[in-house]
Amino acid sequence: MRAAEFMRALADIIDTLDGDKPENSQPVDPTKPLQNPVFVSPLQQELELAKAGQGKQSPVIDKITASDNIGAEPTHLRTSSR
Repeated sequence: MRAAEFMRALADIIDTLDGDKPENSQPVDPTKPLQNPVFVSPLQQELELAKAGQGKQSPVIDKITASDNIGAEPTHLRTSSR
């Protein structure tokens, strides 16, 4: 019985810790893209782009066709040399 009591106490601690988690975390907005990209192999990218050409809409197609300006300098901050 001691093992069962120990397991129950451990399960209670885990439940308590899991119970506090939803209160502290922020809800996830499904309309915003995730910051970590998902790997799509080159062959799958080709298929997805072919589907996009036929009019299909999907999150993968949106990620593939999104502008790739991460890390680029804004054009309004560039100054011309004198």
